[in-house]
Amino acid sequence: MSRMTRGPRTQLLDGRIHLIRPELVVLNGSARGRTVALEPQATLHIGSEGDNDLVLSGTSAVHALLRVEASGVTVVDHSGGETRINGATVHEAVLEAGGTLAVGDIELRLQDQTHTVEVLPSDRPKFGRARGKSLAMREVFGVLEVVAPTTATILLLGETGTGKDVLARAIHEASPRSDRELCTLDCGAISPGVVEAELFGYERGAFTGAEDARPGAFELAEGSTLFLDEVGELPLDVQPKLLRAIDEREIQRVGGAERRAVDVRIIAATKRDLAEEVARGRFREDLYFRLAVVPLSLPPLRNRREDIPVLVEHFRRAFNERTDHDLTIPKQEVRGLLTHDWPGNVRELRNTVERSLWMALTGDGQVQFLLPSFGEPASGSDDLDAPTENFDPDLSFSEHKAQWEATFERSYLAWLMARADGSLSQASRLASMDRKHLRGLLRKHDLIPER
Repeated sequence: MSRMTRGPRTQLLDGRIHLIRPELVVLNGSARGRTVALEPQATLHIGSEGDNDLVLSGTSAVHALLRVEASGVTVVDHSGGETRINGATVHEAVLEAGGTLAVGDIELRLQDQTHTVEVLPSDRPKFGRARGKSLAMREVFGVLEVVAPTTATILLLGETGTGKDVLARAIHEASPRSDRELCTLDCGAISPGVVEAELFGYERGAFTGAEDARPGAFELAEGSTLFLDEVGELPLDVQPKLLRAIDEREIQRVGGAERRAVDVRIIAATKRDLAEEVARGRFREDLYFRLAVVPLSLPPLRNRREDIPVLVEHFRRAFNERTDHDLTIPKQEVRGLLTHDWPGNVRELRNTVERSLWMALTGDGQVQFLLPSFGEPASGSDDLDAPTENFDPDLSFSEHKAQWEATFERSYLAWLMARADGSLSQASRLASMDRKHLRGLLRKHDLIPER
């Protein structure tokens, strides 16, 4: 199978967006030198009649049709055999970059043209469901307004809870692929032994338990967007296979011999510093550069506190619409949120707002925020029954030490689960702790999360 010419794509270099767009150049005839930009998902009719998109004398009335797809430019002949690609007569074929298309006696060349765009911060405090009026977020929104409609691969970087998943969905919904469902694969939640099968699928009998063939994420995302969440968790042995799939736009199922063409746009996200991971040999450099065509770093919420009132209002409206109520939040309560560091970022803020709204709905209707959230003890809290310096003369040193260790364990676990938004898998990764051991500790202190 020949490699297809890709449609419009971008690169982010030196703070500028470089838009790489395919275009046709007329090489001879009366229209010599004319260029036609090929927009994503567009169709282009070429012929001598005046209602064609590109009118060329000396051709058939409707000579050929070009379809600009995410993975290439397809040419369909309507002249009865007078259309050629690189000298060969075609009925339907792919025109690659640098190739020559002849319609009758007129020749055209397909080439990539690079346009450099200075990207200003967006003048809107939102992009899709993401919200933020701070300059840092509007700069992110400004870049996404340019690159979302293209096929550019985007890498979202940022701490847990900064909204990478929300932005990935917003990018997909602002793209020409929005008519298809976004496909998400959480690379950090999959056992290393089955990551390849989840990405590329497998054939029947490929391994023990593979009783039926199954497509992977790439096939399920055909014609759509594949969101690789926590891509920094991918095992090293799988990374070259992912690189090959992105570069060649082909995949091979586990246990299969057939290579399958795929048309997928990639959005990746990670909380890890991938440049540092590359330096330490834990992430392939070539895959990093392939994913970081448009890298975007999302600032933590503590660095953009002016966005907190905007986010609180957004969450309040969404809650009221969902529950068919009209709860309001006093301004003094919102001001109180500005003093918290929000280690769980936007996700922690959302959970805090929704929890407080539910409590107001089932209580006296007064919204009051209780900080910190998810079991993290507030200053002066007696929830942990922490021992004081009034030591018990009847207890030994070992008994006193055991009391303090138990208090530390419970306090740390509550803080850890707050950071992980209640996710046991995420918490075990953050603490570098075995998942079963962590579950045992949580059970010991009666802190098992609901989900």
